[in-house]
Amino acid sequence: MIALYLGLFKWLLACAGSALAGLLAWALLAGAARLRPALLSRRVVWLAAHGVVAVAALLPFLPRGERIGIAPPLTLSAAESSAMRATPAIMAGGADGEDAAQPLSLALLMPPLWMLVYAAGLAVVLARLLRARRIWRGLLAAARPLSAQALLEHGAFNARQLADIARRGLTVMETDAAISPMLVGAWRPLLLLPRHLRGFGAEQQQMIVAHELYHWRRHDPLCLGLAAALQTLFWFNPALPWMRRQLEWALELSCDQHVLAGRPQRERKQYAAALLMQWKTQAASLPVAGVAFGGIDGTTVAARVRQMQQASLPALGRATAALLALSMIGILAAGFMLQPALALDAGPQPVVATSAPAVVAPSAWRYPLEKMRVTGFFGVHRDILATPHKGIDLGAAKGTPVLAAADGVVLSAGAFAENNGRYGNTVVIDHGGQQSLYAHLDSVAVKAGQRVAAGQTIGAVGETGFATGPHLHLEARRDGRVFDPATKLAGLDAYATRRAVRVRRQQLSAGI
Repeated sequence: MIALYLGLFKWLLACAGSALAGLLAWALLAGAARLRPALLSRRVVWLAAHGVVAVAALLPFLPRGERIGIAPPLTLSAAESSAMRATPAIMAGGADGEDAAQPLSLALLMPPLWMLVYAAGLAVVLARLLRARRIWRGLLAAARPLSAQALLEHGAFNARQLADIARRGLTVMETDAAISPMLVGAWRPLLLLPRHLRGFGAEQQQMIVAHELYHWRRHDPLCLGLAAALQTLFWFNPALPWMRRQLEWALELSCDQHVLAGRPQRERKQYAAALLMQWKTQAASLPVAGVAFGGIDGTTVAARVRQMQQASLPALGRATAALLALSMIGILAAGFMLQPALALDAGPQPVVATSAPAVVAPSAWRYPLEKMRVTGFFGVHRDILATPHKGIDLGAAKGTPVLAAADGVVLSAGAFAENNGRYGNTVVIDHGGQQSLYAHLDSVAVKAGQRVAAGQTIGAVGETGFATGPHLHLEARRDGRVFDPATKLAGLDAYATRRAVRVRRQQLSAGI
């Protein structure tokens, strides 16, 4: 159950991260486009914007180093973990006793509630796509494929285009429906032409077909298909529809300019007239998953006609492109650094059933940190030392209070000579035949001979001695020999990082 909740929570973070990244990219690009209109006609800009949203959604699932990130670790309390294990029974109405009494906190309710909302929204979006697909399947079923001879006689294709179509196997179909010439499909698109196109002039037909074939050669339908898939998956992200419209606009402008490059003003006017004729002829605009020659509305058509009067698209300076790329990278870097580390990342394991670390049995110890995050287990071999690990490592920020694991008497406090001083500042407490050792402390708050109670602050987390970063090294000793602290601290696996569990599992399976 814990693994399921962690997966749901990561998906919640992924959705939130993609939405935030999309909004930031939206604000960035909308402002930049006002200053540099050349951005509007660059396909790579809008593909990069979609990529930022997609990568931002993957950040919660990426492996994380122990010292990467500025957000505090995100952990569930023991009470929340206990309630989590009881959730299925509670929801089913079959729980009783102590587990049934555990309240479902907001942290537990948010992931499943969001999953229900997400599933409902996704179902609505998929239903719309299925309706559109049925419309297009019906349209294609009524269309007629054009043979090589029919294409030759059509008049809209020159010899080079016919050779390219034959070599690459593009299917061309004709329909009586008053639609715009377009490519249908993403991976292997086909060219769908309306029959009324034959009523256009020969030059107009050839330029329209050249427009669509340029889309085809540049794989524009695949770009739009990926954008549509991303918009479907993250249907709640308000930035994605805007980005997709900008991408479609950039594709149309670049194809228009390719067709008109080097052509005289007379042919430019013919091309603009063809666009206006198509807009007037097109009686209805069906939802498509492809690229259409015709404009969606009069405003779009007028803007494209104005752009056709320009000799070329506005240039995008290198400095602008570099600044934009750095800004996109900055959005992703900030998202990665702000991702909280999830302490419960090792799958369903037993968890201490109290809201704060406490003694769970007469022989057990309480946790030495209020927020536990196990980064290294007892007995594992590490690259930095040849000997097996003599304790457990608990990742925490420098200055985090360290608590006594049980009642006892302080045997040593401060610099520790054992092991050539590698332990740094250390506190050793005797608990009556057993001792606990707390190493690499930044400071100590007790002195030798002092009696301490379980949960009392004895120092602060640091990185003194031989340490690669701030953490607490905890050892358990009996008769001068170390033993696994996990035998005294219940439920450590539930607070372990994925890496710590993986390393221990690999070494156990290898017999190390």
